[in-house]
Amino acid sequence: MKKLKRKGGIEALRRRYGFAFVSHWILGLVLFFFIPLFYSIAYSFSEMVVTEDSGRADVILKFVGLRNYNDILGKNPEYIDNLTAAVGSMFYSLPMIIALSLILAVLLNQKYRGRGIMRVIFFLPVIIESSVIMRLLSSGSINSPIFNMSTEGTGVFDYATILANLNLPPELSQYFIFFLSNAVSLTWSCGIQIVLFLAGLQGIPDSLYEVSKIEGANKWEEFWLITIPMLRHVLSLVIVYTMISMFTSANNKIMSDSIKLMQNTDYGQASAMLWFYFIIVLAVIGIVLFFYNKLCIKKWE
Repeated sequence: MKKLKRKGGIEALRRRYGFAFVSHWILGLVLFFFIPLFYSIAYSFSEMVVTEDSGRADVILKFVGLRNYNDILGKNPEYIDNLTAAVGSMFYSLPMIIALSLILAVLLNQKYRGRGIMRVIFFLPVIIESSVIMRLLSSGSINSPIFNMSTEGTGVFDYATILANLNLPPELSQYFIFFLSNAVSLTWSCGIQIVLFLAGLQGIPDSLYEVSKIEGANKWEEFWLITIPMLRHVLSLVIVYTMISMFTSANNKIMSDSIKLMQNTDYGQASAMLWFYFIIVLAVIGIVLFFYNKLCIKKWE
C-alpha cells in the first residue's frame, strides 16, 4: 500500500510538472487563437461603428445578421469569380506540384556525389520565398520576362504558338501552356514537399527493393508497387499541406482583397469573405481526402 501511494504521488507530481510546462502554450492558444477566432466570427455578422467620446475612440459592433454574406455573394461579382479561380487553379497546380516534388525527391534520394548540395539548392526557395527579393519579383516591381510569364505565352518563349503548331487539342494545349508558363513558380513551391517525400523515401526498407529485384521487377514496377504505396501517408500530408499553402497564398485574390478591406476598417465584409472562403476550402480539402482515401489508400493497403 505504501508503494502504491508513493507511486501515485510521483504520478501526480509529474502531471503537475506537465501542466506547468504546457500552461504558457495553453494561455497563448486561448489569447492569440480562440479569442481572435471568436471575434472574427462576430465581425462577420456585425458592422463595426467607431465612435469618439471626449477624444477617445470606441468600437461598437452592430449585429446585422447575414447582410455581409449577402453583400459579398450578391453585390460583389468579383468575389465569386475569385473564389472559382482559386479553386480551379488548385486542381491544376496540385497534381503538378505533387508530381514534380515526388520526381525531384526520388532523384535527390539517389546515391551520387554532391547529393547534399543538390538538396540544399532545391530547399533554397523555401528560405528565399519570404525574403525581400521574392516579394519584389512576385509584386512585379522587377519587370523581367523570365518571371512575368503568362498563359498567353508573352514571356521568353511563345508557348501558345509552339503548341499550336503541334496540332494538339485546345484543352490539352491550355494545360501545357499553364504548366510551362508557371514552371518557375511551381518549382519554387516544391521545397517543403521535397523534404517530406525525402523523409518518406528514406523510411522505406531496402529489403523490399531487394526482394523485388529477386522477383524480376523493373524500376517502373518498383516505383508503382513499392514506392508509391509506402508513401501513402506522406502523400496525404503533402496533399493537405500543398492545398492549404495554395489557398492561403499572398497571390490569392481573395486574401489580398480581404486584407484591403481590413486596412479600410471594413472588418465585417472581410471576415465574411474569409469565413465563407474557409468553408469552401474545408469542403474541397475534405472531398479530395475522401476520394484519395477511398481510391488510393484502401487499394494500397
